[in-house]
Amino acid sequence: MPDYESSKLFRIIGEEARQIDISDKRGSKSQQNAYLVPFRMLSVSGFKFPFSSPARIRDAIKLQTVSYSGGSSIQIFPVPVNKISKETSGFSFFLPDNELIELEEITEYASSPIFPAPLSLASSVNGNGTTVWMDEKNICSVVWRSGVPELYRWRAKKESALETEIGWLKKYCESKEIEEENDIFIFDAENDPADLLSIIRQSFASFPWLREVNLSRSAINSAMILEKFVRYASKAAVWLTVFGTVFAAGSWMSYSINSKALLDTRNSSEKLYREVFDREGRIVDPVSQARGRINALRGSGTAEKTLSDVLSDIGVPLLMKSINVTVDSMRYNSEGADLVGSAGDMATIQTFRTSLADMGGSVQLGDVQQIPGGGFRFNLGVRW
Repeated sequence: MPDYESSKLFRIIGEEARQIDISDKRGSKSQQNAYLVPFRMLSVSGFKFPFSSPARIRDAIKLQTVSYSGGSSIQIFPVPVNKISKETSGFSFFLPDNELIELEEITEYASSPIFPAPLSLASSVNGNGTTVWMDEKNICSVVWRSGVPELYRWRAKKESALETEIGWLKKYCESKEIEEENDIFIFDAENDPADLLSIIRQSFASFPWLREVNLSRSAINSAMILEKFVRYASKAAVWLTVFGTVFAAGSWMSYSINSKALLDTRNSSEKLYREVFDREGRIVDPVSQARGRINALRGSGTAEKTLSDVLSDIGVPLLMKSINVTVDSMRYNSEGADLVGSAGDMATIQTFRTSLADMGGSVQLGDVQQIPGGGFRFNLGVRW
């Protein structure tokens, strides 16, 4: 927020910046310069939008003005005045780049606060009527309605007499029904500088939003950077919320799927145990009970394994240890079995081979081939 009251005040005359000699020196310790400018090409227009985001307001104003900007570069300075819930109303200054560049060359500091000269006189008409700034070369004015600028107008002093300009402004106010006292306040910057500081202070006290007005390039760049940051931060917050929701939903789904898979594995283990060993009754731990049955068969001196025995040996690590291996085919004979299958990685294949070896017998890993798109195909030879 520019501190105009404690800054060194200058007024722009043509291509020259002249310091305003103010008798009241309070706040003069500040080394910042502030400039009152009688802009030639400045214009003003009101707005009212059902949202309050500065970035959205600026974008909406751009859409409204791009059709008649003629392709020229115009800087937009939105000034929100009233905010009710999500609705925002105010006005915007429009200033062509070429005048702004010329002004920066005069002031030499692009970061110095810049203020439209007749805007500083708002308190003189109580926000209704016309404030006129007159100096050696310029006559510029602002028409006010209900405390908000409605029109900005500039004329060269040598081309338009003050009386003619006042007559035009009165007709404009009458046509727009700005009749509340219809005040016209004229300030002679060349001859009456001593009264300026008190007028500015009263204007800022009556209309606090005036302190936000700064038509410098640094002001608009700072506003754009802040708006971009807020926009990106808002998007990031939205995406974080979405990601958190998706992650939570994914975790819940994963938990549900894994719980169901565990239950299916247990049911499949019990079913396989009953099919292999043909037993009825209570099954407490199908894996332990299956190992006991297998060891009992081995200890009985059985010379060869049946198909059910082989399926049991293969099924125990697949189902009970949740080894993610697919057995595509099996060849079985009295000496052993040859398995052809696939798995996602070599570690899984080695775990499967070790688990089969733990069941007894010799397990030999044969040909292993990588599958296009991921995974491996393997051959396992089991001998007993």
